[in-house]
Amino acid sequence: MRYPRSRAWALVLAASPLLVAAEAAASGPAHACIDAHAAGQIERDAGRLRSAQEQFMSCTAEACPAMIRRECVALGESVAAMMPSVVLVAQDTEGGAFEGARATIDGARIIPLLDGRPLELDPGEHRFELGLPDGRRQTLTATLRPAEKYRRIVARFPAVPPPLPPPRATSSGRNPLAYVFGGVGVVALGAWGVYALDGRHKQNALEQCAPHCQAEDVHAMRKAYLIADVLLGVSLVSLGAGTYLFLNHTEEPTTRGDTSTVWLGARGRF
Repeated sequence: MRYPRSRAWALVLAASPLLVAAEAAASGPAHACIDAHAAGQIERDAGRLRSAQEQFMSCTAEACPAMIRRECVALGESVAAMMPSVVLVAQDTEGGAFEGARATIDGARIIPLLDGRPLELDPGEHRFELGLPDGRRQTLTATLRPAEKYRRIVARFPAVPPPLPPPRATSSGRNPLAYVFGGVGVVALGAWGVYALDGRHKQNALEQCAPHCQAEDVHAMRKAYLIADVLLGVSLVSLGAGTYLFLNHTEEPTTRGDTSTVWLGARGRF
């Protein structure tokens, strides 16, 4: 059947808006919704549930066709039911939780603060690094099953020792070593006087018998003088040290508390 040329042009002009609308639908929001619907199912089947949930969420927008929206809502709910979740906990050996703990999941996802809320993850094996504000860390691994909810991943650290009290200065006073050295010096000085007088007495006796004195008498005199010299040296050194410590006393702060403890990191596997 042949149409007049004018009628044919009229049919073309009438069909043009429909073609333009169909092309716009194919490349506009509706097409993006369809792509998200399909991509979400691919991600779900591959076990990438978090990515699938994002796709299904995007195709529930108002710009999507009603049928696509309904299907994406249903698919998103099914993925949420399959999604595993974990609760990361950092606590001491007695079960007390540490404040300010943080974590890194699989070396990429950072959790700045562990607050007890569940974290959704894809099924499979994951690596958790939990850290405390004081720098201590633990690395744990766990394999999550589909639909496994609120799996507790617990890192246990030794309890931190109580803080040490502030340094407390010793009571004001002289260094006790000053009195020790002083006493030694006085005693040595007194002994020096005794041996020096004994040596002088022996020397006077030898002067009376010289040059026919006995050898043992000469040896006894020299021995007395030698001991006197040693005692004089000990006395001078002790009195000097005692005087120095007596004149240069200081208050040295002393800190009381337990010795520091080095905590060892640990690795665990669930």
